[in-house]
Amino acid sequence: MRRWQLVALTALVVLVGGGSLAWRWQQRGPGRPSVSGAISRFRGSSSGAGGSASLQPPSGVYVYDASGSESLSFMGTRQAQGPTDPGTIVLRPGGCWQFRIDFNSFHRQTWNRCAKGPKLLESGGTTDQRFDFGAFGRSEHTEVKCVPSIVVADLAARAGTESPIRCSGRSRATKTTVEQTGVATFVGRDTLVVGGVRIAALHTRQDMHLSGGQTGAVHVDIWFASTTGLPLKEVHTIRVVSPAPAPLNHVTYTERGSWRLTSLTPRR
Repeated sequence: MRRWQLVALTALVVLVGGGSLAWRWQQRGPGRPSVSGAISRFRGSSSGAGGSASLQPPSGVYVYDASGSESLSFMGTRQAQGPTDPGTIVLRPGGCWQFRIDFNSFHRQTWNRCAKGPKLLESGGTTDQRFDFGAFGRSEHTEVKCVPSIVVADLAARAGTESPIRCSGRSRATKTTVEQTGVATFVGRDTLVVGGVRIAALHTRQDMHLSGGQTGAVHVDIWFASTTGLPLKEVHTIRVVSPAPAPLNHVTYTERGSWRLTSLTPRR
């Protein structure tokens, strides 16, 4: 479960204004993620209703209890995540599916996964994120590809089994590429309770480092349902340092968050 926060802050302008700017500063930031909006988007997709293969979950919008924050060292910018995140499953041919989660109205991420025998593989995804600085904002879109695909779950693996992570992310705003390398470790089998139901789960940990246009580290623990591959829970921490013009020289992005499934029944 990779996280890419490629914050494009190459042309920052600090504006000083009167009362309207002060009001805008107080009102800045994202709103809560919209479950109803996620359901509307899903209804406009071409996804089927249910998975036909092992490690392919039923499609629809799932609801997660979530908490966390994302912050920049620039202008004391901090944005909240949750408290209710919609997670959307859209099925693709060949046992594949896409998972999208909305952390708030400014921040969403997708992951592309495919079931191949006993393994659940992840080939890449996207991150869309925006920061509001009151007088102006900055948006970022990043596309990520992983070669080879990451083994995010494996029904046949033993605890301690490791697989490599080698991904490349391309920023649309900065036109820069960032490399992400590390290790995915199968921690072991677990049991989680979702809506009063005990669910067998596969627990994977990912430890990654960023290099190239940005530097930093990403640590993720994620649990998948062992039958369907449905994401059940995640806990993550992220720290990314990006170059910036003088006198800033660099900007640090930090994110800490978690989410946990509330019901096994998707909304459609």
